[in-house]
Amino acid sequence: MYGDLAEWFHLLTPPEEYVEEAAFASRILRSFSARSVRTVLELGSGGGNNASDMKAEFGLTLVDLSPSMLEFSRGLNPECEHLIGDMRTVRLGRRFDAVFVHDAVVYLTAAEELRAAMETAFVHLEPGGAALFVPDCVKETFRPATDHGGQDGEGRSLRYLEWSWDPDPEDTEYLTDYAFLLRGGDDV
Repeated sequence: MYGDLAEWFHLLTPPEEYVEEAAFASRILRSFSARSVRTVLELGSGGGNNASDMKAEFGLTLVDLSPSMLEFSRGLNPECEHLIGDMRTVRLGRRFDAVFVHDAVVYLTAAEELRAAMETAFVHLEPGGAALFVPDCVKETFRPATDHGGQDGEGRSLRYLEWSWDPDPEDTEYLTDYAFLLRGGDDV
C-alpha cells in the first residue's frame, strides 16, 4: 500500500475519517505545549490524512519514508512541506513548536526504534514544545480483531479485509494481514 498501491490509499482510508482524530491531536498539542503552536513536524505522515485537517491551524512539515505516499500527500496538501525521511534518523536542522507521530509509530517493533523516534522528536522541538505519539494500540490494549471496508472513487474501487492477530503474546509485536480487491483504474 505504501509503494505501488499508494494512489489507492484514500480508498482504503479516506481523509474525512480523520477529522475528529486530527482535531483531538491539535487540541492536545496546543494544550500541552508551553509555547504557542504555529509549526508542527509530522513524522510518518503517510498519505497526509491528518494534515488535510491540521494544515488549517498549523504550518506543517510532513516526513515519511515512502516517496509514493509523500507524492500522494502532495496532491492533498500542496501547501505543506513534504520530505523523505525515517522517523528514527531524520535530522532537518531546525525546530518546530510541536511534533506529531500518528499510527506509523506501530511499525517500530523494538524499544530501541521507539527511543530513536522519540529522540528525533526531541531534537526537532523548540524549548517548551510538545510531542504527541498516537499508536493504534500498545501491548496492554491490543486485542485481536478483523475489519473490512473500502471506498468507491472516480473510475476505481477498493475493498479490503484486515485481520490483526498476535502469534506470540509474550513479545511486543503483532501481525496484520490484508486482502485487497481492486477494481478499475488504468493500472489494474
